[in-house]
Order: sequence, then structure tokens, then C-alpha cells
Amino acid sequence: MKKILTMMGTRPEIIKLSPLIPLLRERFAHVLVHSGQHYSQEMDAVFFEDLGLPQPNYSLNVGSASHGEQTARMLSRLEPILLAEKPAAVLVQGDTNTTMAGGLGAAKLGIPVVHLEAGGRSFNRAMPEELNRVIVDHLSALLLAADEIAERNLRAEGLPSAAIRTIGSSAIDAVLRNREFAERSKVLETLDLDAGRYLALTLHRAENTTPDVLPGMVRALNELANDHVIAFPLHPRTAAALAQQGLSLSARIRTCEPLGYLDMLKLVANARALLTDSGGLQEEAAVLGTPGLIIRNETEWRYLVDAGVNVLVGNSYDDMITNVRTWLQPEPLARLRNAVAPIRPGASERAVAAIAELVGS
Repeated sequence: MKKILTMMGTRPEIIKLSPLIPLLRERFAHVLVHSGQHYSQEMDAVFFEDLGLPQPNYSLNVGSASHGEQTARMLSRLEPILLAEKPAAVLVQGDTNTTMAGGLGAAKLGIPVVHLEAGGRSFNRAMPEELNRVIVDHLSALLLAADEIAERNLRAEGLPSAAIRTIGSSAIDAVLRNREFAERSKVLETLDLDAGRYLALTLHRAENTTPDVLPGMVRALNELANDHVIAFPLHPRTAAALAQQGLSLSARIRTCEPLGYLDMLKLVANARALLTDSGGLQEEAAVLGTPGLIIRNETEWRYLVDAGVNVLVGNSYDDMITNVRTWLQPEPLARLRNAVAPIRPGASERAVAAIAELVGS
């Protein structure tokens, strides 16, 4: 039986790989490595519990650090594992430092790299995530693209057609698999929220937490909170930035610790709309039928914007106030809610079949 090693380390990776892991365990000798990029109980362990996933075979425990130091720690701690396990391929997902380290570490040892969610592009090279995804795509032997836009991006960069498989998104499989379990969540009661009468908010990307951007976003959110209750699970990066920059949130913004996956599904599913800079939540909201207002100037999930399911509202004070208020009006909001999301289940099965073809299993 061929051996496949999967490396993960953040919430989106755990969620998007969760439908694949049981399939990989059935088909291969599967080794799971957790980098520790998200290192608190709230940010990672709870997702393993929620999703019924096996504990990792290895934990690198790299913790928080600068991009360079964190990636270097991962590389130095991963290499002995790769040398000992000798996998037929290494699977990574997305665009994190964990993705970069897993792909680079494997490629340097001549181990084929499989990149799940290949070809996503924001075309903003100031984003660390954009650099990670581009580099890993160019290291990979198998490029698992979510949609035709991602496939075109890969071809435009000269990557070989024979390495590309357009399979859909495993995030869709994860939501479809777990939304029934999410109904049991008591998060609305905990946060004293009424279904359909609040906005769900997530904000964590590096470019949105800088001193030249975050104050304007907070000002806009505080003004929007005059008209809407906002539920805001607070990412550690954002909490630290708010404190360092001396920024205060309106009392109508109900903050809480980071939520488990099932709690987050319940929160998003029952929101009037989602305000987010997350990549994964854009797809999750589309599956759940919740309008997505993307507080960024670009998105890797352009197909959802093109389908009229999500909309880019920007991350400046002026853009957010104007665009969010416009899209939360009844008629525009109804257009978003009634748009048909181009959902394609079964990406996980297609991914595992492509990996089996790659390694000859």
C-alpha cells in the first residue's frame, strides 16, 4: 500500500482536508502531520474533535513567529519525518506557511507534491498567501484546481496541462457533510442572537489588520453596528492589533473567542449576511445560502462573485460604509440570496482518485 503524507496546520486546512482524510486512510497508508501554525485549543484542536478526525501522527509545534522563522521551523522539523516515512507523495492545501513548508520540504527531497486548491489567485503579490500559493503550484506534480478560473490561471503561468485536474472544492464537501451536525450548536443562544437578525463577521488577514487599514474598518463597523447587531468571533491576530492600535468596538458588536467549525457553520447559516475576509468562509456561505460581503478588494473565489452569490465591498471606511449599506438593502440582499451558487460536490473523491493515479495505486 502506497504511503501519502498530508500536512496541515490551520483552521481552513483542517476543514477542507476533513472530507479527504477518511478516504485517504481507506486507500493508502496515511500519515498526518500538524505544523502547529494555529496553536491554541480554540484555533485547531476543537476542529479535530468536531469533525471526528484522527489525531496527527506528528505535531511540529512551531507556534507563532515571523513568516520566515515560522516557515524555517516547519522545514527543519518536517525534513526528518519525510526522510523517515518516505511517502510516495505529500499533500498540502491552500496558501498558508504550512502549505509552503510542506511543498518546499517535499520538493527538495524529490517527493511529488499534490496541491489541493491549486490555481487560486488574487493577483496581489503584497499578500503572503498569494506568494505561498504561486510558489507551491510551481513545485507541484499534481495541481488540483477548484474551478475553470483556477485552471486557466495555472495554464497562463505555463504549468503543464498533464499535471492539472479540475475537481471542484473540498470545502463544499465539508459543509454538505457537516451542516446537519451544526444544527445542534447552541451558539445563537450563547451569543443571544436571533436567526436572520444579525451580521456574522470575520476579519483576520494581515493586510486588514495594519495601522493604515484597520482603524478605518473599525470605524465603518462601529457605524454599521448602529443599524445591525454584529457577531464577531475574534481572531488572535485581530485582537492583538486592536489592542496595539488602541481601537475599541461598539457594544453592538458581540465579540467572542474563535468558534469551532460546527458553531461557525451555525452562525453563518443563520446570519442575515456574512462580512468576511476569509477565503474558506466565502465558499461555506455560498453552500449555506448566506449572502457574502467580502471586505477585501480582490478574491481568489471569483467564480462566486461572477455568479452573483458574493460581492466585493472593499476594506476602506468609505467603501465599506457605502457598499455594505447598499447591499444590505432588501432588494440587493435578496438578489444575492436568490442567486444560484455553482456548487459541485464530490471534489474529495476526485482528489483521491487523482492522487492514486499519480502514485500508481
